[in-house]
Amino acid sequence: MLRSLVALVLLGAPALADKPLSVAVAYFDNNSGDATLDPLSRGLADMLITDLSNVQALQLVEREKLNLALDELKLSKTKFIDPKNALKLGRGLAARYLLVGGYVVSADTMRLDARLFDVPASKVLFSEKVEGKKDEFFALEKELVELLIKALDVKLERAEKTKLRSNPTESFDAFSRYAAGLSAKDAGDEVKARALFESALAADPSYRAAKTATERLAVIFKRDDAAKVQSADALRKDLDPKAKDFPQKVSALLSGLQEGKPDELKRKVELLTWLAENDLTPPGVNGLPAVAMAGLQVVYRHTEDPTQWDNIPKACEYFIARYPTDDYPRSYCRSVLMSLKAEVKGDRAEAMRAWDQEREDDLKNLDPDDWRISLHKNEAAMRKLISLYASKVKP
Repeated sequence: MLRSLVALVLLGAPALADKPLSVAVAYFDNNSGDATLDPLSRGLADMLITDLSNVQALQLVEREKLNLALDELKLSKTKFIDPKNALKLGRGLAARYLLVGGYVVSADTMRLDARLFDVPASKVLFSEKVEGKKDEFFALEKELVELLIKALDVKLERAEKTKLRSNPTESFDAFSRYAAGLSAKDAGDEVKARALFESALAADPSYRAAKTATERLAVIFKRDDAAKVQSADALRKDLDPKAKDFPQKVSALLSGLQEGKPDELKRKVELLTWLAENDLTPPGVNGLPAVAMAGLQVVYRHTEDPTQWDNIPKACEYFIARYPTDDYPRSYCRSVLMSLKAEVKGDRAEAMRAWDQEREDDLKNLDPDDWRISLHKNEAAMRKLISLYASKVKP
């Protein structure tokens, strides 16, 4: 059975005014001595904020505002259970009340400690702890919510009570992954965060918070990708083959555009095509022949494509001739031709059917963000580029 100690109410909460009570929830301290449990700090705060946001009488400080305040006040690595730090944070957030706490996980048991501060009065309203089995985590969190609402003397409507009884997920595994995603996002690693949110969603497909977080990151990535393409277009327009920094700009463009993004791969192939059409093969930068590296990667992607089997050896010859003193084209082309040799031993018609079937299956089954989708969408332009390389080789 879950047990909670009787609240040590030091000051009664003032009567509820018409204006919602502003409440901030700080990240709970991990007092377990196990760093792998650190993400629960953000996950627990996020869950408390989500639950309390269902109460109209309360106005919750958003997590993003909390992060900004922590950075500005240089409290990111402090213990919030300390009254001095807690009150400093509460004032920084302009919050009427601040909930701080910590958690301890030992074997299969968990304890949550919490303090609720009346920030303007610099007083502790209650000091609480709830404890139980680790797999009863969601019930423990609900106990904290009930204690806070009781301490603030908030009267709940029936609809609010119903919302507070529900959980976004019943899977502790899904919640843990979601919490780890929040930590990764706050650390600036949005790619890792998205992977963790998607992992949480896979563990519990009905986990709305994980789905919403994933969708938000998708919007951010889409915006960033669009800005990157726009920047690449501007840089491409300013390219001048006669300029001294032409090799550097070409190298920066080719290395900055990712083949896993359809629009970026499109820009990369367009640039390579323009360079080949104008017989432009700028020297490498810092010992790396960017044009040869990017062009031969396109060539290698089509070693299983029967329509390019005759063009690939010539494309390799094109780069070896353009970079006669560079080892990279020779070394890379050895690998390309070895792969090609293994492919051409088979039946061309059967290989063509396999190539087409793989494309059809990928477009039907793969996630739209999968890097292979980008290759399929740019297949025609890549074939044209390889053929262009081949046509530049004299018989």
